[in-house]
Amino acid sequence: MSGSVLVTGAHGFIGSHLVDEFLANGTRVRGLVSPWGATENLADAAHSENFEIVRADVTEPQSVEGICEGVEAVVHAAARVADWGPWSAFERVNVGGTKALLREAERAGVRRFVLVSSVAVHRYRGFREADPRTVPRDGGSMPYGRSKILAEDAVLAAALEGVVVRPGLWPFGPRDPNLARLADAVRRGALPLVDGGRAVINTATIGNLVRGLRLAAERPEAAGRIYVIADAGAPSWKELMDELARLTGGPPLRRSVPGAVAAPIAALIETAWRVFAPRREPPLTRYRAGLMRRDVHFSIEAAERELGYEPSLTWRDGLAASVAALPGFEPK
Repeated sequence: MSGSVLVTGAHGFIGSHLVDEFLANGTRVRGLVSPWGATENLADAAHSENFEIVRADVTEPQSVEGICEGVEAVVHAAARVADWGPWSAFERVNVGGTKALLREAERAGVRRFVLVSSVAVHRYRGFREADPRTVPRDGGSMPYGRSKILAEDAVLAAALEGVVVRPGLWPFGPRDPNLARLADAVRRGALPLVDGGRAVINTATIGNLVRGLRLAAERPEAAGRIYVIADAGAPSWKELMDELARLTGGPPLRRSVPGAVAAPIAALIETAWRVFAPRREPPLTRYRAGLMRRDVHFSIEAAERELGYEPSLTWRDGLAASVAALPGFEPK
């Protein structure tokens, strides 16, 4: 990219790797960090003369005024990502924040706006090699999924080149805040599978994911289109968790919970939490209970054909590199 790019959520897991990807390819990067965001993930990027940090709150329109001046493209990775919480919180950040940033991008004459969305816009009904452009966006029963549907609509209707990218169901890599907890649970043998872990998914090794996002920001063919960016293959949850157990020195996962049992239990827990602990996150949600029940696998053929995307890392290599980066873990 000959011009510069604005990366929102630059201090986060995906955002910080996006900053590194653009810098490595010679692009000037403006990293938008929330007023309260820590910048440890940007320590290496901070030494580059092609990188600048700006502080802004995307939910406050006045805060983002001028943020897009001189920018050719925006990659919007800032979001509230959770499977629990009030609709108002998701609407404020994921819908209102996206619209505020779009308005500023349009005013500044930005050419391309890439939204980092989510496969949670779909209800996980079970599909393999599905076309992300034709599968119904019926995941609106969960606030996060609904907010991403509305954010996608806003981006694709805007008066600039909007692109929607949905990472594979499980993105992972160094600096991943969730992987350490998952790896610890697997190492202790404390994580049960659901229905034996037979369902398959798309993984998204961070190096592959940010390469695909960069291409979505650069390639003319991407304008107005939707992509899933993920690794090659369709590993099952059991394959993934067994490999994670091997890398962390934990036992193979043998416990399994029937999906038909997990779902109603999660519904009861959610109901109890809404009544007795509305401000706390429940230990199990219907989303998490249903995550391993059915195949959630999309074709990446459109990204390969139109963007020239090619996943260079296998999910096994990506997982090994991710575990190697975890504090206190020595991959086997």
